[in-house]
Amino acid sequence: MSDVPPGFAPVQSKGFGGFTGPVYRGHDAKGEVFIFDVAAQHLNGGDRLHGGMMMTLASIVLGEAAKSAAEKSEPGADARALSLNCDFVSAGERDERVECRATITRATRSVLFIAGELCVGSRILMSATGVYAIKRAEA
Repeated sequence: MSDVPPGFAPVQSKGFGGFTGPVYRGHDAKGEVFIFDVAAQHLNGGDRLHGGMMMTLASIVLGEAAKSAAEKSEPGADARALSLNCDFVSAGERDERVECRATITRATRSVLFIAGELCVGSRILMSATGVYAIKRAEA
């Protein structure tokens, strides 16, 4: 798979994130969604989607959701990961398109709680939860 749906744009990742994609961000009927096509370089020794790649996707998707929520709470604010927990549910295969979604489950003045899933169709590959600190803009 390589056809990117209309309206999706690459997530611009610096550093390590730039080696893992491409990951695309867009919207569908369910809301914001990130997509990722599994290629040969994303596989483990068993020819399945590498667990580290799934954890990286979870980090990108939950992190982007946290940054968006922080910016909405205060212009110029950012978010920093405090914890990320991932549960492997099913294996991903080469040439599958993985869809990733995140939901803010709770927001306080200084902390965001986020849940997410990586799926292929209705098959869940991973569930993840994260806690992010809101970093206020410098005055």
